[in-house]
Amino acid sequence: MYIVVSFNYRNSDVVERGKLAILKEYYDEFKQFGEVIIVATCNRIEILSFSELLNPILSKITQITGISTEKADIFKGKEAIRHIFKVLSGLDSMVLGETQITGQYKEAFLVAYEKGTIKKNLSRLMHFGFKTAKRVRKETEISAKPVSVASIAVRKAKEVIGDLGGYSAVVIGAGATSRIICKHLEKHGVNIILLNRTYENAIALKEEINEVNVDVHSIEKLNKFINQYRLLFTATASNEEIIRADMIEEKSFHRYWFDLAIPSDICKIETEDISLFRVDDLRDISEENLKAKENEKIKALQIVDEMVEEYINFIQKTEINPILKELRGKAEEISKDVIDIAIKKRFIKSEDRKTIEKIIHTAFKRFLHNPTITLKENANDPKIDILLSSIKKLFKIDEDLMDINRCEYHNKG
Repeated sequence: MYIVVSFNYRNSDVVERGKLAILKEYYDEFKQFGEVIIVATCNRIEILSFSELLNPILSKITQITGISTEKADIFKGKEAIRHIFKVLSGLDSMVLGETQITGQYKEAFLVAYEKGTIKKNLSRLMHFGFKTAKRVRKETEISAKPVSVASIAVRKAKEVIGDLGGYSAVVIGAGATSRIICKHLEKHGVNIILLNRTYENAIALKEEINEVNVDVHSIEKLNKFINQYRLLFTATASNEEIIRADMIEEKSFHRYWFDLAIPSDICKIETEDISLFRVDDLRDISEENLKAKENEKIKALQIVDEMVEEYINFIQKTEINPILKELRGKAEEISKDVIDIAIKKRFIKSEDRKTIEKIIHTAFKRFLHNPTITLKENANDPKIDILLSSIKKLFKIDEDLMDINRCEYHNKG
């Protein structure tokens, strides 16, 4: 059964999500429960699993993080499939239609694949999920003029300061979110002071932006720069706060800091000359975006529902064909053994083997005709899984012989 345990911007605050983000370091703890993917972004922490062990999974989450799972949104079966398709299509994001989540899920898929926690069930689901996202973006305008939390942060800065041209901004981190921040700041004519723990990655980001107004420095100079400029944006992958209270100096000018990291990069601010915006503080702009795209959301959800039904149908048919193939293979193997014995005991002549094999195979094909038609006609019946399970048990068909159908995105970041 597909299961999703979702902590997101609607049911958990930024502090709780920060504590939950550590789950991505504990894949080995979840292996015992079946297939699993752990996704940690600024707006959501999700455990996607194919398992019958929901309660043990919930207990493990609390054991590792100390966070109760009572707030979590829990999806099972068909609803879990629908949720994942919505998420990948940007329909469950704070910023409706944002495309960054698809890349984040691809990265999480790759990590899980390398950890060995993915087999056929999550591979198939992710394959169809990415296919759904592609179709939604092609057939609707949901992702037109794409917006992200990073772009909203820059928009908020423009709202509180006014024209950003000529200002300087400190950007900490060189990941995907910082990349978006830098590109939007550059469009507004902002001089960027880029700090990162790995200097080479910061240089690579500067070259990608191809903007001369980017100064790159080591994170070791953080103390100096956070007290020097009005604007600061941070989005690192650190598990600890990188800006502490003892690093902050009072200034005569007002500063605007944007912490887009999960867990948070910036400590609790008590200095009056600093306005701190965290991810959850940017909801007002995202809600405007939601209203503007409401009609496109309706179209997109219709596509998601269609793809959910297509996926369920695909899974059921994918299970039927290997079973029929395995039954035919067992029949051929048995008939071969029986013919060998008959020839050895001289019940039939060896030169008649091919003719007798043909007769047996034709008879078995006719024997399987009605069961084959019945299985395919009932592929969409909810009870088909019980029927297939019974057949596999009766004929001792090995689950490992089923089609793995590994996701085509397994080697893409």
